[in-house]
Amino acid sequence: MTGARLSTPRLGRPTRTPLTLAVPALLAVAFLALPLVGVLVHTSWRELPGHLASPEATEALWLSLVVSFWSLLLSLVMGVPLAWLLARADFPGKALVRSLVMLPMVLPPTVGGVALLLAFGRRGLLGPWLENTFGLTLPFHTSGAVVAATFVSMPFLIVSLEGALAGLRPRYEETAASLGAGPLRVFRTVTLPMVAPALAAGAALTWARALGEFGATITFAGNLPGETQTLPLRVYLLLQEQPEAATSVSLLLLLIALATLVALRGRWTAAGAPRPAPTVPEPTVPEPPADSGHHSQPPPAPVAPTGRWDLHAHVDGYTRLDLSAEPGTTLAVVGPNGAGKTTLLRALLGLTPRAHARLRLGGQDVTALPPHRRRVAWVPQDGALLPHLTALDNTAYGLRAQGVPRAEARRAAADWLDRLGVGHLSHRRPAELSGGQAGRVALARALATRPRLLLLDEPLAALDQTTRARVRHTLRLHLADFGGVCLLVTHDPVEAVSLADRVLVLEDGRPTQD
Repeated sequence: MTGARLSTPRLGRPTRTPLTLAVPALLAVAFLALPLVGVLVHTSWRELPGHLASPEATEALWLSLVVSFWSLLLSLVMGVPLAWLLARADFPGKALVRSLVMLPMVLPPTVGGVALLLAFGRRGLLGPWLENTFGLTLPFHTSGAVVAATFVSMPFLIVSLEGALAGLRPRYEETAASLGAGPLRVFRTVTLPMVAPALAAGAALTWARALGEFGATITFAGNLPGETQTLPLRVYLLLQEQPEAATSVSLLLLLIALATLVALRGRWTAAGAPRPAPTVPEPTVPEPPADSGHHSQPPPAPVAPTGRWDLHAHVDGYTRLDLSAEPGTTLAVVGPNGAGKTTLLRALLGLTPRAHARLRLGGQDVTALPPHRRRVAWVPQDGALLPHLTALDNTAYGLRAQGVPRAEARRAAADWLDRLGVGHLSHRRPAELSGGQAGRVALARALATRPRLLLLDEPLAALDQTTRARVRHTLRLHLADFGGVCLLVTHDPVEAVSLADRVLVLEDGRPTQD
């Protein structure tokens, strides 16, 4: 067979760019760079300090900072909840709301200013009510400049944050809820820290856009020195009277915008994309051997049970079964992939619409309770350790969510980490742990909360054979005195036999053997 021969570039050698793509790309770069070069060329460098230090320029700069920071504050207060709603909730008119968010980004700013006048002006929809009720007149006032800047800049924050929230795996938040954290605590301690880079990027772009706002401001708030004349409006005025001074002020705005983009360093384009977890090798520091007999002190005894909770559940939906177990029972759930094992666990947590569980623990019906009030702890297959917390703080998270004082929670967490053989790693973050170490920390975190029902989704899958045997022995020791019921999903028959009192076989969501 004959034809064109395709050559594959060697690893590390840059791919040759086709000329038909390189030329238009270079023209685009020149097109974007030439106006900036024009500002630099025509700037009167000798008169630059005087132009920027003039009373009018400093007043406009101060007003720009006040307006932009107030606009950023309003955007955070209103935009963060709206971004969460768009990313996580389903509601009628969601597409329309998202279109409204995007509209100021494509709308001509002067048209936006006219729309603001018709909404908040003295003859607008809300203007007379605001003036009569609060004595507030937005047009031709600093507050009007803030409103105009917020209208055009807030979408940058919402779009950036919505993408990050949509890319965030909900398993982190679900696991936090199973540890006893309510929705607001989860949002504050899990969601926001994990999307912090996107939030920072969106906030920086929002502030920069508010600082450079012109069209909506001059249309809605006017160009009054000391009231609404921000730096962009000052440039517009100087351009008619003092072109050299207008160039100097334009250079200041250019440098601020450039500094903002340099500080972001590409986070605008990568904020919403989930970053792959780094691969961490096993530590070079040797861990205490499982059965060496050279312990400096005997292993800690299991925690004495503080209550007894039996389990009665009726599950319908994709998974259909009736389940009852006495306190202290460990029930292994096995079956092929897609049999409904994880769906069963999530139904008991109240986290899936695929199945619904009527659940009683120790005689208390918890069916109507939200996940964070059920006292049902969950260890997902990947552990779902919070990446911004250390191993110690991860383990103490559930105790803190239940109201335990910080020092007491950290002491208990350190004790559980020692029990699972990872106490020496308490200062490390999840990215610095191997898969086996992270699995043990996740297990310690769940056991530390002393749940009434413990759900383990293949907790030993990431461990090597030696470590698995050790952790299996430790887990069996603590489950023997556990006052509730433990459901263990596993594919390992050795785990099922060595840890479980009963084995439940699922297939297509139905029990075939118990």
